[in-house]
Amino acid sequence: MSAWETQTHTLRDTGDLLQEQMPDVTPEKHTDRGSLTLQARMTCWREDNGHTSAFWEFGFNGQLCLLFDLENGHWTMVHPGRRQMKEKWENDRAVTDFFKKVSMRDCRAWLQAFMMRWEKMLKTSAPPTTVPATVQPTAPGSNYITEIVFVVLAVFVIISIVACIHYKKRRRCFQEA
Repeated sequence: MSAWETQTHTLRDTGDLLQEQMPDVTPEKHTDRGSLTLQARMTCWREDNGHTSAFWEFGFNGQLCLLFDLENGHWTMVHPGRRQMKEKWENDRAVTDFFKKVSMRDCRAWLQAFMMRWEKMLKTSAPPTTVPATVQPTAPGSNYITEIVFVVLAVFVIISIVACIHYKKRRRCFQEA
């Protein structure tokens, strides 16, 4: 079974667990004015030393209310109206163990599968194309020096031409006199 199929099964299991919990975790101040949606999000990452870590966020209708930190196994109430939910899940080992299992086992496997696929893609990608060697542009400071040299050379050539013309005219003048 691929990591992606495992994710689908885990997502279905998580949805089933949360549906079972819904009657017991309805917020204390909820009125029947509209539908109530429980949202859950797991975030996991792999540190440089290979350690996998994760946390869960739970909320109702987009409002964050409860966190589960895998590192210390603690539930943290973010919204004061969710005390009943926090106490219920803290005392329910099956719920806590489920979120730990998904965070530790499944998350680690998903990250490993992702990394293997990513590394494989990097290895099989074509090497960068090489271009023929070209003259590298010079540093900006040397460009100014080059321009100054060309300007001075051009001025010198112009002065030389003018001087030569002037000299030839003077020579003609002396020959005529």
